[in-house]
Amino acid sequence: MKNKILLFIALGLGLVSAFITYNYLAGIEAKQHVELVDVVVANTKISAHTEIRASMLAWRKVPKDALHPDAVQNLQDLQGRITAADIVAGEQVLWSRLLPKGVVPGLAYNIPNDKRAVTVAVNEVIGVAGFIKPGDRVDVIATFAYDPPLTTTILQNVIVLAIAQDMASEVEPAAVVSTSVTFALTPNQAERLVLAESMGSIRLSLRPPDAVGIASNQGTNALDLQPLAYSKHGADLNSRHEVQGNKAAPSQKESVSAPIQNQTGKEIEIFRGTRREVQLVED
Repeated sequence: MKNKILLFIALGLGLVSAFITYNYLAGIEAKQHVELVDVVVANTKISAHTEIRASMLAWRKVPKDALHPDAVQNLQDLQGRITAADIVAGEQVLWSRLLPKGVVPGLAYNIPNDKRAVTVAVNEVIGVAGFIKPGDRVDVIATFAYDPPLTTTILQNVIVLAIAQDMASEVEPAAVVSTSVTFALTPNQAERLVLAESMGSIRLSLRPPDAVGIASNQGTNALDLQPLAYSKHGADLNSRHEVQGNKAAPSQKESVSAPIQNQTGKEIEIFRGTRREVQLVED
């Protein structure tokens, strides 16, 4: 009886082992018969708005089940095509990542979805002597001919889309003075810039690459400069500048001649900026 029980156990274990072995071998055979298909993948990262070249692409075999339904399977179909979005290295090239055939990406493709492109006229002074390049960020300073005149920063940290008609960030290694600058602005910012340009004059202030903060700003008018212009410190600076420029020149105190006693008339003090003059007016 005991031998029969052991025999049944052995037969059961044998059947289980045979079943496991069969399934394992069947799985290997199934893997060997997986249908593979060719697909075009990116050999390197391809940025948006880039014309595709053969060196950027590679062939790869993938299981048919892993083939994206929108994937490109013919290299010839990519001849001269331009990407609409970034394609990472190793990713299958999808038709949805490409611009329509024959379409050349213009400025509109560089504008963020929530922004608008606005162009202003510039010259060497307004445009920071030509050192602004596409991709830089600037502040926009406006001056209005109020009474008294007012200068204030109306926009901060706005991105430059293009200089003249050039949208490339590597336009020139040296500074090039252009006639226009195009910004990416929200509709509200665009209205503010257009109004400021029509009411006064604007100037651009180039920001460092890492300066992303927004500074509080109250503007400056002509009255704010008067205390500096007429202060003792301001006068001392002006006097020191004159002495350094011409050491032989007398100081302000020395340049004012003492009034002659036998002359008749009245002395009138005239201030020109921080300089004081004394003139004799005859009676």
